[in-house]
Amino acid sequence: MLPRRNRRFLPAGWRVDAGVPETHDDAVRLLTRFEPVVRYTAGELFLPTAVDGFLHHAGLWRHVPGTAGGECLVPPGGLDPALLAERGERFAGDRLFLRFAQEPLGRAEYRRWRRERHASAFRPASRFAAVGLSARLVDAALRMSLLVRGKVPGGTRAAAHLRYTAHLRPEISPYYGRVFRDAGYLVLQYWYFYAMNDWRSTFGGVNDHEADWEHVTLFLTGPPDRPDPAWVLFSSHDKEGRDVRRRWDDPDLEHVGEHPVVYAGGGSHAGAYRRGDYVTKVSAPGLRRLRRYADGFGIPFLDYHRGDGPGIGPGEERRWTPVVVTDDTPWVRAYRGLWGLDTQDRFGGERAPAGPRYTRDGTVRPSWAYPVTWALLDAEPLGTAHEAELRERRLAAVESRLRDVRAGIEEDRDTSRQHLAAARATGRERPGADAGLGRSQAERVALEEERAALVRARTHPPAPAPAAGDPAHRPVPLEEQARRRRFRAAWAAASASVVLAGAALILVRPPAGVFWSGAGLAFVIVAVEAAAQSRLLRFLRATLVTVVALTAGWAVVMLVTRHWRVAVAAVLMAVAIGLWAGNLRAWLARR
Repeated sequence: MLPRRNRRFLPAGWRVDAGVPETHDDAVRLLTRFEPVVRYTAGELFLPTAVDGFLHHAGLWRHVPGTAGGECLVPPGGLDPALLAERGERFAGDRLFLRFAQEPLGRAEYRRWRRERHASAFRPASRFAAVGLSARLVDAALRMSLLVRGKVPGGTRAAAHLRYTAHLRPEISPYYGRVFRDAGYLVLQYWYFYAMNDWRSTFGGVNDHEADWEHVTLFLTGPPDRPDPAWVLFSSHDKEGRDVRRRWDDPDLEHVGEHPVVYAGGGSHAGAYRRGDYVTKVSAPGLRRLRRYADGFGIPFLDYHRGDGPGIGPGEERRWTPVVVTDDTPWVRAYRGLWGLDTQDRFGGERAPAGPRYTRDGTVRPSWAYPVTWALLDAEPLGTAHEAELRERRLAAVESRLRDVRAGIEEDRDTSRQHLAAARATGRERPGADAGLGRSQAERVALEEERAALVRARTHPPAPAPAAGDPAHRPVPLEEQARRRRFRAAWAAASASVVLAGAALILVRPPAGVFWSGAGLAFVIVAVEAAAQSRLLRFLRATLVTVVALTAGWAVVMLVTRHWRVAVAAVLMAVAIGLWAGNLRAWLARR
């Protein structure tokens, strides 16, 4: 049943449950009709896999206070979705997690795995060349923090890949589909499960973690028997709302018939609308509040959405296997634990994710519980007919309010006149003018303007909003930006190390004192950074202006403090000359 808060969004004549499939086969047909095409980057090791096979080869663990690894509740080979749901309910108050790669590979096994792998066609780009110096220093600090925080052990990627290729049938590509209504939209969700996120170890990203859940969500409108896609949303790291949604006719969105095309990030499996390499910043949980004060603060990295690897979906070499899930699917609802190794990483990035319904803390995901609100679509009309109906309803509300405001103005005006007449008759002072009357008049004018615009829209409907939306929420691939020169890439790779090494040398043996040595190092670093970014002349001009301004300010301060009489006399003389010149011009103009 659709929540009561969402029923007001339904167009006239729609039932609350209109268009929701009544049988499993109906849901499969609807999901298959719009199932996405997902294209991966060359070098991708893990494609969507089946939950059943993963569980069979994983162990279920429980954290036990005071122990390092925890307690194994179900060893590998004995777990299935039904048992996972049963254990999830039995140990609902405990911290549960799965473990797929029971042990990371040793050095010899890891070298053998690397030799036996086919040569990857993946070629990384210089992510440091695409971000500023401060972002590189933040990145260096957070990467050093891996030494003291919980992280996925080295060799886990190789061990997981061996188990994945040997036991999980990589040729089978399932998605877990869900069909329901939210805020008047018919919502189709496609959830993809991966055995591992090897973003850091394979593609130079920020983190690795066992298991990964990603999704694509379609929002459909129109008659229940002929629904049409209106919006599509690709999950991408911790982004939400306008950053990850697109209108169906958006020029960024590619289609294969009725199927949206997703470019999955290398190792991260995050969704992108256009192929290419993207500069993205991910904030650690403890640092996300800083976004309010410094836009874009976070760890810079390149997310590779090249689409030059395997593809799954209509027109691709692989096909999807749909599996329907609902809120009542036992393993979806009952298991709130993590789907891979819990490293207890303080920043959270190296911990495995929870399932499609839950977050790591056991609460229900907003993208699962109320995707329309999560995508910031609550205020969007459900098509042109619905928008026209909303205008008519707003017009009725405006006219009703306008009648009330006009009646209130007449009543307030009559009361004000009565007070004035009484004051004249009694000889007493008239009460102050009613400030509320002015506010009511302003509201009346605003309502009349709105009413006129709504009436005009009946015959001249407004043009539809641009499909492209706000450019601020549309990342651009690096391929469409200016190419970086070799010097820029080389300096970007070395700059953080130069800053740290220079600071260390200054602390040990400063050539001209700590302050002046630090200032000189900062000037050289910023100058080279400006040259790498093709802004050296701009930097030198800004430096010259700053030096001149500081020198002038210092001269003024010295003059005032040491020769204050001369300074005051100069100010008085300047004022006198200015007044005399102005008066002289006025006198000459009169003659």
